[in-house]
Amino acid sequence: MTTVSKQLRMRDAIRQDAPRIAEIHMAAFGRNAMLHAQFPTPATREALQTCIRDKVVADIEDPKTTVLVVTSSDGKDQYMPLDPEKNDNPVVAFAKWSHPVVSGEDHVEPPWIWPEGADLRTLKAWITKAAEAESRAVGDAPCYHLSFIGTDGTFGRRGAGYLLVQWGIQQSNASGMPLYLESTVEAAPFYEKNGFTAGEIISLPICVDGGTETQIYEEIVFTYFPT
Repeated sequence: MTTVSKQLRMRDAIRQDAPRIAEIHMAAFGRNAMLHAQFPTPATREALQTCIRDKVVADIEDPKTTVLVVTSSDGKDQYMPLDPEKNDNPVVAFAKWSHPVVSGEDHVEPPWIWPEGADLRTLKAWITKAAEAESRAVGDAPCYHLSFIGTDGTFGRRGAGYLLVQWGIQQSNASGMPLYLESTVEAAPFYEKNGFTAGEIISLPICVDGGTETQIYEEIVFTYFPT
C-alpha cells in the first residue's frame, strides 16, 4: 500500500501552473536519451521548455485533456480542495491525461509546436511507433492515455505519482474504459505496483546529442483494464 504524505494535495492545473510544469518536465526528463535524440543541442532543449509551457496552456483549455498538479501544503486531508486562483502552494508534480475519443466525436488534440533544431525524423518515428503500439494494446477501444507524468526530485517517493495515477484508475473503473501509457524502463516498477500490466517493448535506434553512434532506446507499454 502506498503511503501519501498529508502535505500533498491534487487539483486541476491552471494556466499559471504552466511554467512550473514545464520546469518539472525538463528536470524529470532532461537526461532521457530519447529527449537528447529528439532535441540534440542545449539551445534546442532550452527552447523546448518554452514549447512545453505553451502546450500545457493549450492542453488545460482542451476539453478532452485533464492536466493535474500536486501541490505541497501544510496539509490535513490531501483531497481537501484548494482555491487554485490563489495558487498558494508550490506545484511539485504533474500529469496529463488525454480522455477517450469515442466514435462520432470530432476532436483534435492541440498540436505541438516544436523548437527550431528539433530532430523531426526521430520525433515522427517515435510518435508512429507509439501510436502503433497503442493500437495493438487496446485496439479500437477508446481509452484514457497518460501522456506525461513528472515529480520534482525532492518530492519523490511521497505519493504524488500515486495520486496522479489513481485519478486515471478511478476514471477507468467509473467509465469502463481502459488506460494506456508508455513507460521508461526505470519507471516500470511504479506502474506494476499500481496495478498496470506490462505489454510490448517499443524500441528505436537513436543518435544522442547529434552524434553518429547509434543506441537502442526502449520503453514499455502498460495497460489497465477496469475491474
